[in-house]
Amino acid sequence: MKLPSPGFLLQAFLSAVIRFPAAMLSAFAGVMAMQVIINDYNTPDEWVRTILVALIGVPFFTALIAFAESRDWSESRKWLVQVLGILALIAYGFVLDPTGSGFEYKQLPGYLALVLIAHLFVAVAPYLNNLSVRDFWEYNKILFANIVIGACFTFILNSGLSLAILAVDQLFDLKIDFKVYPRLAIFLAGIFNTAYFLYHFPNSFQFKQKENTIAVVFKNLCKYILIPIVGLYFLILYTYSLKILISWDLPRGWVSSLVIGFSVAGIFTYLLNFYLPELEKAKIIHLFKKWFWWILLPMTLLLFVAIGRRISDYGITEFRFLVAETGVWLALVCLYFIISKTDNIKFIPISLGLFALAYAFGPLSARSVSLRNQVGRLTESLKESGRFENGKMKPGTAAMSEASIEQFSAALSYLDYRKSLDVLDEFLPAPIDSLPIDTPKEFDWKTEKLRTWLNISDSTYTAERNYYFNISSYSRNKPIDIAGYNSFVKADTYERKDKSGENGLLISEDGQHFVRYVITDAGEVTDTIDLKPIISKWMELRNENYYLELKGENQLDTIKIRSGNMLMVTENCSIHIDKDGSKITSWNGYLFMK
Repeated sequence: MKLPSPGFLLQAFLSAVIRFPAAMLSAFAGVMAMQVIINDYNTPDEWVRTILVALIGVPFFTALIAFAESRDWSESRKWLVQVLGILALIAYGFVLDPTGSGFEYKQLPGYLALVLIAHLFVAVAPYLNNLSVRDFWEYNKILFANIVIGACFTFILNSGLSLAILAVDQLFDLKIDFKVYPRLAIFLAGIFNTAYFLYHFPNSFQFKQKENTIAVVFKNLCKYILIPIVGLYFLILYTYSLKILISWDLPRGWVSSLVIGFSVAGIFTYLLNFYLPELEKAKIIHLFKKWFWWILLPMTLLLFVAIGRRISDYGITEFRFLVAETGVWLALVCLYFIISKTDNIKFIPISLGLFALAYAFGPLSARSVSLRNQVGRLTESLKESGRFENGKMKPGTAAMSEASIEQFSAALSYLDYRKSLDVLDEFLPAPIDSLPIDTPKEFDWKTEKLRTWLNISDSTYTAERNYYFNISSYSRNKPIDIAGYNSFVKADTYERKDKSGENGLLISEDGQHFVRYVITDAGEVTDTIDLKPIISKWMELRNENYYLELKGENQLDTIKIRSGNMLMVTENCSIHIDKDGSKITSWNGYLFMK
């Protein structure tokens, strides 16, 4: 394996652009967006959306061309589907809101499912017809080899060029911006690696059967590395299963991850090994292909028992749903290969893509099922105390059992973290915000309002009345207008309890004031700065979050001191909130004085 020459790189680049224009356009857009973000992290959301869409676009448009070429579509038809695909991705980009509230629960699962499906589409696109399974295997073997080789070339180029830049910088004292290194890595990974892969993308989807260098490498990889590793997983899991039977103790939750990890490694090895028994007489290769699915099937039962225990105890969440759905898919694939006489390995990526769609979209998606389950657990926890009757919640005075309180709190926290408390409105006489109840300013949250309205005792959720609320600056690298101020001090109150030096800043015992002191020959001069208005402003801005990012003018506060006005510029702050109120525990930033 030798590095490609500059002439080859140019040829590969032009060839990739001509054959896969939309895929290369996606790569360009993603790289450009990453370069903008590296230059300034405080960039508009549109650049983040561009990156997210580009990560779908590259595999999606590659698969579209492969699909079109396998059916001998005309050039005009290829351009048409690519233009339609670009319009669809642009529209999807406008729907995405990566900085929106609850993005990781509301939109991220769907996005990740689309990324997975786009890559699976590349694997099967030319073979959604009657082309042979052997050609499908050869095609994916070539794709995998090109991914590995391209990644190696990219790593070598990036390492070599980075070292060259570093050497020039150090020898000639050029003071090159450190950002050049991530910029180079992004460019090589996004443009060079993509162009290399697309240049080597198969031009035909029917292959002559022969043992080539790649097949020999895969044969040795399976025979000496992958199959022994998978065998070790077998040994660990079956030994653990035997321990469960002997001790009659339910499996631990993390065993689900181990089963899934084993399954992924095993299926990957099975696919690589699928036709290798024809090239190799070693028994281990033949035995692995024959018995893999039979050995994997009992492990799916172990997975179901483990995740079933977690769901029974704590209800359904998106992750537990994913584990359970993965178990169903694994069981289905095992049964297919055990029962089927054709062993069509196309079944694996196609079925996985369908399960990914089911996980992320529709009424049976992970989010929909989890929300319904957690709402059911919440309302069920209120029934024994009479706080839920005839399909409606109502205030109550009866005591709740510890188990019911724990179940209620867990379900409520689940809904709160996912910004989905509005699903409870149908069980209430009015939306939570409109419930006729007053709560302390520090706890004027929907969860607090609902608890107070239901008359659930403070002692049932002490932890939620005792937490830290953190603040940081969004634009600490932006210029600040300090006209009229002639001096400043960098103040840091972290763990400052005692006076140190001739002047400084301390936080008062009540956490509501700064104590600014100056020690002179004539004695000590102190100035107390009232922070209550500023704390109130921050509490207004927090919007039911444990974290606040100050932007623009909200980062600046003008406060009165003995000698006039002082400008307070906050960089970081931590506020402790409990049943007695809120107080600052640490603060750092700048103080400008006239």
